[in-house]
Amino acid sequence: MGFGSDDATASPGHLDRQVLGSLGVDEELPDGFKPSHDELLFRIRRLEDCLAERTAGDNNCITAHNFPAATRSTAKTVSGTNYVTLFSTHHFSTLHDEVKSPSIVELTKKLPPLRQAKVLFEHYALVLHPNIGVLHIPSGRALMENNYQCFLEGEEPSAADLMLLFSIFAGAALLWSPQLLAKLNATREEARSAFLAYIRTAMCLLDHPHGLIQASTTALVAIGMMAHLVMNTDGFPLKVHMLRHRCLLMSREMEIHRLDTAKSIEARRLKGCDMIDVEVQRRVWWNMVASDWLLAFSGGPQEGAYTFQPRHMNVNLPSNTDDELITAGGIQQVFPLSVPTSMSAFLLRVQGAQLCREIIDTLPSILLDSQYPDYETILELDAKCHRAIDHIPTYFKLDRESIESSRSICEERPYIAWQRISIHFSLNTRLCRLHRPYHLEGVKNPKYAYSHEVCIRSAQKVLELRQALDEVDSDIGIKPARFWVMMHHVFSAALILAMDVSFNPQAPGAEERKAKVLAAYRTLEKSKHDSGYLMEGIQKNLQTLMATLHKQRSRSSAAAPSEPSLGGDGGSVEPDKAPGKDQPSNIAPTVTENEGTFISDAPISDFDLPSEGMLDAGPESSWEKLWSDFAAVAPELDVAQWNTLLEDVDFHPPLDIY
Repeated sequence: MGFGSDDATASPGHLDRQVLGSLGVDEELPDGFKPSHDELLFRIRRLEDCLAERTAGDNNCITAHNFPAATRSTAKTVSGTNYVTLFSTHHFSTLHDEVKSPSIVELTKKLPPLRQAKVLFEHYALVLHPNIGVLHIPSGRALMENNYQCFLEGEEPSAADLMLLFSIFAGAALLWSPQLLAKLNATREEARSAFLAYIRTAMCLLDHPHGLIQASTTALVAIGMMAHLVMNTDGFPLKVHMLRHRCLLMSREMEIHRLDTAKSIEARRLKGCDMIDVEVQRRVWWNMVASDWLLAFSGGPQEGAYTFQPRHMNVNLPSNTDDELITAGGIQQVFPLSVPTSMSAFLLRVQGAQLCREIIDTLPSILLDSQYPDYETILELDAKCHRAIDHIPTYFKLDRESIESSRSICEERPYIAWQRISIHFSLNTRLCRLHRPYHLEGVKNPKYAYSHEVCIRSAQKVLELRQALDEVDSDIGIKPARFWVMMHHVFSAALILAMDVSFNPQAPGAEERKAKVLAAYRTLEKSKHDSGYLMEGIQKNLQTLMATLHKQRSRSSAAAPSEPSLGGDGGSVEPDKAPGKDQPSNIAPTVTENEGTFISDAPISDFDLPSEGMLDAGPESSWEKLWSDFAAVAPELDVAQWNTLLEDVDFHPPLDIY
């Protein structure tokens, strides 16, 4: 006896269509389709998943707002153990911990139901694709729908396709918005759990001991996305470098570094090709190259060296056109950079990366040797940076007139406003880095006064642009606090301004700069809700900073015990007004892997650093106290000591997060 044997008119396929239709699931089954018993079982479980999803999303019954999240595990008993897992139930998942070599079928169970998958994909296309620009959106959407149809028909999916889907869903979960959570009936904690589940599953596919992933354009796109996500959530753990190296090796295996040689072009002409594939390969390649060159001039241990040599590759830049104009048969229309497309910001990023590479090639000694180059060279590079800013297309310029003339463009393409700010954020960060070695010297030496001015102006601009990103956030749904690299640059810019105020407490605009610094630290404080690992890095650097200052202060006191310290207002601080040893300390001396015994030799009990509890409470007094301590001691460091301290500012999150 089989299913439907009592009613000849009710075939299994017909029943599936009826029930799926009533649930709002839009899968289509071919007429006359007769599934096997295994396929029928698959469909029954799929229907259970859909019912569980509808039950979880029924606002008239039980919702995330009026019922504890933990009690929603009943949905997991239906979804997670069968063929899909609801977005909001990944915090119950134990697959990553229990199964070391899961099969494709087991990994497929981590996918969300199709309705949720579509929501996640469209959210990714809206908020993250404009920042990466590697995926061809129409092809990605078709890949998702085709794979879900294959799941429904009981076919085993491609491992590369699965890895790409999980990477896309991870990006959407990372950059959740209140609107997205409402559509998925989820909380921010559940979004965090979903992100971890998706990114871990994608990496599990890549690192699977059975070698499931073979070289392909789809795999390259997925790996590039994973590297971007891991870097922007937790900085530069070992996994980021491994992902990038894996992407490079796969690209070489596919000979993408010679994609546009005369021989390759002729071969494509004779044999034919899928131009979507070719164009995406160009995007993947130049995304890798741009990231490599930008990191070479961004501070940290990787600064001063890059991997990709221009003479070792022959790959054209991607076309400045929208995805809808790229088909398998060819590119229908290519626009000049003066015309905005979905790829315009990508190409501007490459131009900025090329500028970073030229700076590294010109100034190796400033990064690797003790001798600075001729100052005229710095001024020439500065002029080149400003020329790059001047030649930015009008719709990406920041002046009032350009913004007003581009208003209609931003209404049509809301992501342009975010991209505009991001481009200038990156350029000002590099300008600040270029002049930083001469910043403090310019306070006293008129020869370097220009560097002091540019460094301060660029650091202020970085902080202003970070605040401006919050203003466009509501329109686009992008959360700058979830981009680790961006927040790292904000911290560095705030530190430079803090240094300047401590050295020049009476200088014009000093109070305004102090206010910007405190505002920046409060912005970082608010980021603890979006990136706990980022805040761990900030706390570690504040500990290092204050320990260094205190050590210098102790040496100065030993050399001249009767000499009063200078306060933030440039006046003397009486001994009974200075921070005392009997004041409470919120953070004990620590020893980190990178700092060795340095911090333990420098007691920091004199300073009230913002501990985890203080960050949670968020009182303004904690940051005012930090500023007071900073301003009291900072002037005692000389230029060389400050430069050394700035070189050591870095974030090293745990390497085993994923």
